[in-house]
Amino acid sequence: MKKYILTVIAAAMLCGLCSCGDKVTTESAGEKTTEASTEAAITTEAPAETETSADTEAVTSAAAVTTAVQPASAPEGADLGVFHNNGSGAIVFDAPAGDQSEATLIAAAQALYESAHRTSLAYSIGCPYTYDTDTYIEGSYGWQYYLVTESGVNSVADVKADYHKVFSEKYPDDIDLTYIDGDGRVYCLCGQRGTNISYVRSEVISLDGKSDDELFFTVRDYYDGSEWGEGESTEDRTFSAVIDPDGTWRAGAFTLPN
Repeated sequence: MKKYILTVIAAAMLCGLCSCGDKVTTESAGEKTTEASTEAAITTEAPAETETSADTEAVTSAAAVTTAVQPASAPEGADLGVFHNNGSGAIVFDAPAGDQSEATLIAAAQALYESAHRTSLAYSIGCPYTYDTDTYIEGSYGWQYYLVTESGVNSVADVKADYHKVFSEKYPDDIDLTYIDGDGRVYCLCGQRGTNISYVRSEVISLDGKSDDELFFTVRDYYDGSEWGEGESTEDRTFSAVIDPDGTWRAGAFTLPN
């Protein structure tokens, strides 16, 4: 049996999330801000603006858009120069995706999978935003949902907008399980979800099919439980890339390794 880190959030109880009208409690006059874990956090907003010339801004913007990604693995013959990360985690092709080899499409899927993996961790383990542990809403079970203090993030809708920069809205999300609105602000549960400590990596190994707006792949998760006498193992799952009307790839079918 794989060894798991103990889970603080009981998934079966999440359906009893509190309503927006629950009481807000402030334990101190000063606001205490806690940064999200650097392991899970991803950038959800553009860098702060600084004074610079128009020419410099244009060059910087162009460089950000055309930066190629380097996935952890790629099939032989894949052309990594024809796609890039758009800066928010989605994948954009600089040449028609339909003209690319299967190896290149698998490499692009690998890059998107890695982005989706980071994003899923960021929103399900802890919180990707700054938050105040002294100001919170108590839920139906006495759980504390902490005030999100990140600039520009004031509602569950704002959280979903950030999340769906990587994940397609074609598939349902679980944001409502860990974020709630209250008093014109948004609060996060910040529970430390358990993960499988024998998980090693994931690799997109095949392109299996496509529809008008989606490509389907097999991703293989690798585990190593040698330290606990279980040896190495793998598990195959379905992963998909949903293609936006403008050609941008966002994650569709996705399972966080567990």
